[in-house]
Amino acid sequence: MMPRILERLRQAKQVLGTVGITFFITFALALIFYFTGQGGLLFIDLLFLIPFAIILLFRGFRYANRNPLWSLRNRLLFVYGLFGVLPVILLFVLFGLATWAVMSELAIYLASSALDRRLDSVHNAVETLRKLAPTERRTAAREITQLYSAALPHMAVYIKDPAGDYRCPPDAPDLQVPPGWQDTNGLLFRNGLFYGWAHVIDHQEEITITTPLSQEIVENLVPHLGVIALVESEDEGHRRIKSGDVRISARDNPDNFNFNFEPSASPDAQGHSRFPPSMGRFDVPVFFASTRPHVHLEKAGTTHPGALVVGSRPSAVWRSFFSSSEVLRGILFDVVVAVAILFLCVELVALLIGVSFSRRITRAVNQLYEGTRRVIHGDFSHRIPIRTHDQLGELAESFNQMTGNLQRLLSVEKEKERLQTELEIAREVQTQLYPKEAPPSSVLRLTVRCDPARMVSGDYYDYEEIANGKVAFAIGDVAGKGISAALLMATLQATLRAQLSQYQPVRENECTSVPELDTANLVSQLNQQLCAHTSPEKYATFFFALFDEKARSLTYTNAGHLSPLLFRNGSVVPLDSNGTVVGAFPFSKYEESCLTVEPQDLLVCYTDGITEPENAYGEMFGEERLIELVRKHAHEDDHQIIRTVLEAVRSWTGSPELHDDMTLLLARQVAVS
Repeated sequence: MMPRILERLRQAKQVLGTVGITFFITFALALIFYFTGQGGLLFIDLLFLIPFAIILLFRGFRYANRNPLWSLRNRLLFVYGLFGVLPVILLFVLFGLATWAVMSELAIYLASSALDRRLDSVHNAVETLRKLAPTERRTAAREITQLYSAALPHMAVYIKDPAGDYRCPPDAPDLQVPPGWQDTNGLLFRNGLFYGWAHVIDHQEEITITTPLSQEIVENLVPHLGVIALVESEDEGHRRIKSGDVRISARDNPDNFNFNFEPSASPDAQGHSRFPPSMGRFDVPVFFASTRPHVHLEKAGTTHPGALVVGSRPSAVWRSFFSSSEVLRGILFDVVVAVAILFLCVELVALLIGVSFSRRITRAVNQLYEGTRRVIHGDFSHRIPIRTHDQLGELAESFNQMTGNLQRLLSVEKEKERLQTELEIAREVQTQLYPKEAPPSSVLRLTVRCDPARMVSGDYYDYEEIANGKVAFAIGDVAGKGISAALLMATLQATLRAQLSQYQPVRENECTSVPELDTANLVSQLNQQLCAHTSPEKYATFFFALFDEKARSLTYTNAGHLSPLLFRNGSVVPLDSNGTVVGAFPFSKYEESCLTVEPQDLLVCYTDGITEPENAYGEMFGEERLIELVRKHAHEDDHQIIRTVLEAVRSWTGSPELHDDMTLLLARQVAVS
């Protein structure tokens, strides 16, 4: 038997280590110091105990997380312990602390209430004298002192009026109230003794009543409650007041009191200890202090800290509070015991149910774990058997549905990746369709930028040099967005390039056989081509212009596009529209307009992605803001103008995503020296 015990002790030593053994020894000493009332040693012991407790908790959590708590079953049992066992322990601890706090508060409440009643009596006596005629006060003073002689012995009344100073009784000690005092009442500390006092001023008359609160009076505020004492805490050095079985000391800090309960050195008249006897193991001493501010006679209007100290036991407080309810106390005790037993029974039943539920939960989780391992390895055919129709059964069914959907999701993802690749290719193709650089012209400078809202754009722009020193440029906006709009844009580009090819010379410097370009006729042919080769719901707005360097003229046809803006000498001239959109009606007719371009003229062509974006209040950016913005920056570089406009539109919407394609084309005539 002994070798087995020694072996277990050695195993426990290896598990706990030096820190664990030191912790338990320190904890045992703390319990000893607590129950023996060694407060100082207990405090020092706790200072050593807390660091070891923190280290052990850290080691325990790390070990539990790596070993026993890895399993879900153990985790659930641990949780049930936290929810079941630990709350019971905490409830008992909370009940004990609450009982301690309630008893302490009740004890100080009983003593404070009794003290306040005596102070109120002094105040009421002063108010009674104030309401009397000056000639009746002296007679009434004698009657008041006789009336309160039992409850407030040695009460003294001081009256100062034009008739002279008066005190009752005549042998009362002299009291000189310094100037500066107003109407007041409460506690007064004078000559090492507390007094209940009240002082009023009625015109040129002063009435003051004092009654000494001797230690005997204070201790008998609540009979059989225990030790009660008033403490003056503001003193130079150190003050000790001994009252019955309690010693109170205060040094420097008026809120820091030290309580030492000792066997009675001053028993009551029957020779019994003033501190109530213990009625059981849990009938521990309860002591508390309540701040009681008071005044000094020589310092008018200045309060000083003090305390009302009560030392008692829960049984004494209970008897004082329910002095006439013996039957009620018995019923309350029986109810508390019955509730505690019922609570323990409920906890046991809850623990059994929790263990049963934990087995079902862990079984279901283990099946899910096995299923997920198979899915990781690519086995989507595995199914979990469904035995119940509760939430765990629904979870298993959901897992089975998930594995069935995973294959479909994978195929959808592959298709999405393929479409994304095709969109990237479409974007690269569309980028190749746009012209790389403006045609070389010493008179007209073209600058353009297109920001698509999606991967591909439905906006179109193009420019090309034509024979005989002419430059053609165009801008369009295809209805819709995305792939369909991009395809129509490509068709529009191909058709326009095919139309322009007939106006190019076969060989360089050959221009005699090249026909003159008619913008209206070109747009009309473009419209017929689109109507013949695209669906009826596909259409586009289109603006086409031809600039003649020699004549400095601009001939254009606007097929339903937003009117370009011509900025000239601070004024703005919107170009007119010559027809409807292209691709919608094969019978549409178009006309052309012509204007002379002056030096430093700036033509701004744009799509609706510039003027129609809305802010948070539903207000569009609008053509007016575009005009003001371009007019303000017209003297700057064309690229800077485009950047400024696009940034202003993005700031207007307040969104990083574009809701429509934005295209801006600037054509500026350069002054030739």
